[in-house]
Amino acid sequence: MTADDKQDESLLDREARFWDEQEEAIEDLYAKPHDWRFIPEIADFVIKPKVKALLRIISERRAEVNSILDIGCGNGWFCHSCADGGIKAYGVDISPKKVEAAKIAAEERGVGQLCHFMASDIMELELPEKVDMITAHGSLHHLPDLEDKLPILIDRFLKPDGLMLFVEPHHEGMSPGIQKIVYGCASSKLMGNWFDKEHYLRVRGEDGGSVPEAAASESEIEIPVGSESFNLRSESPAGLEFLGEEPDMGAIVQRDYDLIEEKYFHYMSGHLTNAFYTYMKPAWVRALWRLFLPFTIWLDDRLCRKQKYNQYAEEGLWLLKRRS
Repeated sequence: MTADDKQDESLLDREARFWDEQEEAIEDLYAKPHDWRFIPEIADFVIKPKVKALLRIISERRAEVNSILDIGCGNGWFCHSCADGGIKAYGVDISPKKVEAAKIAAEERGVGQLCHFMASDIMELELPEKVDMITAHGSLHHLPDLEDKLPILIDRFLKPDGLMLFVEPHHEGMSPGIQKIVYGCASSKLMGNWFDKEHYLRVRGEDGGSVPEAAASESEIEIPVGSESFNLRSESPAGLEFLGEEPDMGAIVQRDYDLIEEKYFHYMSGHLTNAFYTYMKPAWVRALWRLFLPFTIWLDDRLCRKQKYNQYAEEGLWLLKRRS
């Protein structure tokens, strides 16, 4: 094993522990959300355009797709959705706790016979068959040496005429226009008093590292593991390792493969929801934002169809096939 291999192995170990600890603390994270993704009733609205696109693609390609492999399956939501349509779904994740949760959810949903979940490093995984589609939802960009490893994974797991469906981070941070709105409101005399700056700074790790004991269970979930402590509201170890250096997923996936479809999501809806809901103290402000949210998502979805907006979209979707 080379030095680089050992470094990757150490990072994977820390990555697995992070997601295990997050799964164990998931109820606390939902109880005091730090991101719109941890507010189910809000998240269902925000991700609706993406879920709609994913289900449409699967439906349109159903005759071609009888089996999938979901890399970094997490709680197994995409595997479960595919299994609802009769597709055999293999899910792999580095976190045994996430895999355990995915298995339980599959049984509760009645799709346990079609879902097969494994806790493994994707590079060490063995499947009993090649699949019709390989998919990943926010996991590939954390894979070290992605440009070299992706072709290996495709050759190992995908049938010759198979498809690839990837949804990955596309842009870190807000566009200049959205930044101006959010930071302007947060620093204003009126709305600045409504913004939960203390919680925001704790999440970002900018509070000097001191969290009052009485507030720890409410505002910060920090779990010691061995000699290190993970901030479960922050990036995972792999995310921190490559923060600010996320690969250009669009360029990578199109380098060796033919593009069938490309879409983008979340130009402003996620950022504005965090600003005007997640970190807002007054209940009436949050209630007002919930009324405004459907229009924001409708507008967001249409803005992301234009290049000048989708260049700042948080996520990109790419449907691909091998180059003919």
